[in-house]
Amino acid sequence: MILRRATLADIPHIGQLFYDTITQINSADYSPDQVEAWRGGWQNTAGWQAKVEAQHFLVAEAPTGLAGFASLRPDGYLDFLFVSAQHQRQGIAKLLLHALLQQATLLGLPTVHTDASRTARPFFAHYGFEVEGQQQPVIRGVEVPNFRMVKLLTVLHSDTQL
Repeated sequence: MILRRATLADIPHIGQLFYDTITQINSADYSPDQVEAWRGGWQNTAGWQAKVEAQHFLVAEAPTGLAGFASLRPDGYLDFLFVSAQHQRQGIAKLLLHALLQQATLLGLPTVHTDASRTARPFFAHYGFEVEGQQQPVIRGVEVPNFRMVKLLTVLHSDTQL
């Protein structure tokens, strides 16, 4: 598994993985209308480009292609964490999450927060994220519930001995 920064050439694969994962994995926790609304922007190349350029955006590459992706905004918002249906439960989400948490620590951020889906909530809880509240964001006219979650980071000071 290769973990690297996303490039603009990755955008079609990122969009497809986003669409496929919501369709194949998240559909277990959301209605067909919610799935359709959520995955609706998967071909928004300009939107993906803006995120790849502005965020710490990583991809996990397997020999067979893109296995997952994740991104962190400079303000500590974990925007995306998706793993393909074919690569679930192989440690890829953990690898991506730890890389983003390391980046957040390097940036000196006190917390990382995310809006976790029903599907992802147990994963984030396992890695120390706590639910701040449930939300009902409206995407393309449909409520798609998620959970605002936060993780406190340990900030190392220059005088801290390892």
